[in-house]
Amino acid sequence: MVYRITGIVLILISCGAVVAYHSGLALPTLDWFFSFESKDKELASASFWKKSQDQIIGYILCSLLLGTGLLCVLRKSREVKWNPQTVRKLKRFKSITRGYVSLWILAGLLFLTLLDHALVGKKALLVKYDGELYSPAFVQKNYKAEVFGQEGESEADYRQLKADFEQEDKGNWVLLPLVPFDATFDSADPIKEELAERDGLFYREGEQEPYSGLGYRYYADDQDKRHSMVRFRKGVRQGREEYYSRSTGDMVGHYEWRDGVRSADPVMGAELVLTAEKEKTTGLQAVRYPPLPPSFKTRHYLGTDSRGWDVLAQIYGGLQLVFQAAIIYLFVTYVIGITLGSLMGYLGGTFDIVVQRLIEILANVPFLYVVIIIADRLGREDVTLVTILLVLCIFSWIGITYYMRTAAYREKARDYVAAARVLGAGPMRVIFRHVLPNAISIVVTLLPFSVVGVITALTALDFIGFGLPDTYPSWGRILQDGVTNLDYPWIVASVFAGMVTVLLLVTFVGEAVREAFDPKKFTTYR
Repeated sequence: MVYRITGIVLILISCGAVVAYHSGLALPTLDWFFSFESKDKELASASFWKKSQDQIIGYILCSLLLGTGLLCVLRKSREVKWNPQTVRKLKRFKSITRGYVSLWILAGLLFLTLLDHALVGKKALLVKYDGELYSPAFVQKNYKAEVFGQEGESEADYRQLKADFEQEDKGNWVLLPLVPFDATFDSADPIKEELAERDGLFYREGEQEPYSGLGYRYYADDQDKRHSMVRFRKGVRQGREEYYSRSTGDMVGHYEWRDGVRSADPVMGAELVLTAEKEKTTGLQAVRYPPLPPSFKTRHYLGTDSRGWDVLAQIYGGLQLVFQAAIIYLFVTYVIGITLGSLMGYLGGTFDIVVQRLIEILANVPFLYVVIIIADRLGREDVTLVTILLVLCIFSWIGITYYMRTAAYREKARDYVAAARVLGAGPMRVIFRHVLPNAISIVVTLLPFSVVGVITALTALDFIGFGLPDTYPSWGRILQDGVTNLDYPWIVASVFAGMVTVLLLVTFVGEAVREAFDPKKFTTYR
């Protein structure tokens, strides 16, 4: 039953990904199979070869899932009988509450990452406009602004569209994701707040302390163009009040303020200043530029970084990247390490000596230098997640190989291995059906700590500037930005808390697994 359910799920995922791709849909997680290099804006401008390359990779992955699913479904129906020792290990793991609960929390985080752009993204989930319903987030094509009554040929700005519909109140509406920002290249607009005058002093909306900073006026009919600017100190205007040209945006003249009193005449550009004063403008406004603090009003729940990118969206995107990287890294590294280590320990002789010499050569190659050379040769913008993982995997299987070699060397001297050989079992059958099950507990205990290793490696490389380009969300890049801008503590505090939480959860699971699968307590001889 377990095999059949697993097989059905894998078949549905593989078929669903292909059908969704050819139907023009962008379903959460399923679109990942066909979007390795080209996403959103890049998809439209990608070359034919690049699109074909993405399709080939997608078809290969879906074929592998489909084949695995069919094997599981076609497997002879029989009840899965767990080995008593395995049952004891699982019960022991469940009894370690900290590790067991941590595993469920990690599973919950994994589920949240699978929601993808249904949870975090700038595209609207649903748009109702003139009686028609649209779902921009779940289709591959980009709707132009003019489709929803906005100006321009570019993609619709759904956050602005939501504000426009609420102001018009004509029955149109927009449903945005919980975090309506993309993880990268989605800068927040500056926040404009009206300055109110009370008892001769100016205050920012909702503030009790007099305002200190710059105050701006904008042209009433074009609020993207600045009309004038003046500095406030403790609620009083001080220094120059500058006026700007509507057409060029250059300063045309200014007054002087001293202790809240303005000079009688403009200090320079009198004629242009007097002309500008006749224009209709907004009231005085305080404008806050990124980094912006956390705010439920702006929906920047953890604030923005120095580029105006939403911190929570980047942390979420980084978590997705971490899970994807960990799955690929563990699969590749452990398949190579377990296979080579088992063959080295069981076969020995020339094969063992040759592979050991290869391992010694790789072990003496400095990993960081290799990454720096690759990043320099390829160019940082051309580095991909596959490139970084390839370098990590080249060096990471070595430690696993040593563990498996030692375990296989010890197990091949057991009586059950001799009995299997007498019955006619070949080397591959002995290794993978008899030796490996008795040595696998050593490797299982290493899995969580390997996850910790790949997370810290990716973060460290991005932090020092030799990791992934800006097109990928990265914890290391946010951390570096937060360290650079310590005056804005929400940046470094958010990413540090998120990273430490994930690493602690994985470590707790690792400790529980290590104790539950302790080979000194549990052995399985067949």
